Amino acid sequence: MPDVRKPSPSLKVMSAARQSARVQRPLKERVRSEATNVALNVASIARENWQQLRGTDRLFKVKALIVGSWLAVSIASLVVACPGTIRSRNSLGAQLVISMVADHPVYMIKNDGRSTWRSVVVVVNKRFRAAAPFVEPGNNLTFGPKQLVGDNGQVAPEDLEMADLEIRTSEGSAWLLEAGQVR
Repeated sequence: MPDVRKPSPSLKVMSAARQSARVQRPLKERVRSEATNVALNVASIARENWQQLRGTDRLFKVKALIVGSWLAVSIASLVVACPGTIRSRNSLGAQLVISMVADHPVYMIKNDGRSTWRSVVVVVNKRFRAAAPFVEPGNNLTFGPKQLVGDNGQVAPEDLEMADLEIRTSEGSAWLLEAGQVR
């Protein structure tokens, strides 16, 4: 009689959740308990799948290795091709761009956020200001030293060195330049 493979015993995943009384415990304790339960369940499922994989034939293991390798290389290439930003964004989604036009500095603050900024005030070196009624998402606010006005209406000097730049809106505020360092 030919050798017939018997089906593997059915694996049954059981919850590792512990029986607990109906006493209301503190939130931190409940979260810790549920996290432990989930971790135990994941470990149990992984262990059972590993046992099931060990019982399969070699061809299936090779195919699984090829698919797993392809998936790992694909994910790695996506991470390399589309890296996320390392520095954290501010709450407004504001980004400062500094450029030179005809040997004069031009500053642009881009609204990369999702909401319109209203009552926008840019404060430079805690002394000079520029204002705009609103900046739509995807648009920007561009200004140079001549648009910055200080106390008593005095215009900022053309050779102004920016050390600090803060943007204030009705939605909040954010420091884009602090002590000469872009944030």
